[in-house]
Amino acid sequence: MCFRPATVAPDKTCPACGATCAGDAPTCSACGADLPQAAMPPMPGAPGAPGAPGAPKPPAAPGMPGAPAKPGAPQPPGSAS
Repeated sequence: MCFRPATVAPDKTCPACGATCAGDAPTCSACGADLPQAAMPPMPGAPGAPGAPGAPKPPAAPGMPGAPAKPGAPQPPGSAS
């Protein structure tokens, strides 16, 4: 089994002061400037991400079978059908 973390956020560099900040931080810890958002959208299947585009729908359940055919009239003994 393979484990893939839900989110992986690389460190960000503050555009104002150049400090290295945590990837999920909205502001710089050194100067308080707003940090840019992640350039890459989350992967499909990750929590909070949209589903995979063009994924096929599951097949529908089978329908009810039809009624059985009516039995024919009884045949007299010794007659061949």
